[in-house]
Amino acid sequence: MSYYHRGNLAVELKKQSRTVTKTKRTIRIKPTIPTGEKLLYLFFISITVIGLGLVGVRYSQISQYNYDIQSMKKENRLLAEKNAVVKLQIEQLSNRDRIQSEAERQGMVFNPDAVHVIGQAKNQSKVQASSLPATQPQEH
Repeated sequence: MSYYHRGNLAVELKKQSRTVTKTKRTIRIKPTIPTGEKLLYLFFISITVIGLGLVGVRYSQISQYNYDIQSMKKENRLLAEKNAVVKLQIEQLSNRDRIQSEAERQGMVFNPDAVHVIGQAKNQSKVQASSLPATQPQEH
């Protein structure tokens, strides 16, 4: 049967009814991870975190040791340079001519028989100085 209507809302058409059949389904809930397995996972994760922490601490210690080594090498180099400067000063201050002129400036006189030179070969000439003033006679 056909209905006469004007527009969409004039007459409501009957719709064929559908039959809905409800079926029960059995829903299987998947069991969770067992407690022992959870504890095992937690143990492995904690061991991994502790291991990484120890590696980080050890790395920082190694870095500190390397820094200390570098600073010691730098200090050693500076001390070696200072040592070379001091050795040069010792050589300059132990010069025979400088010692003789310093002794004469302080009032000492040259006496070749009073001083023995150590560390020179026998064929070299002996240069000796005396700590006695020039006015006092020597006593043997």
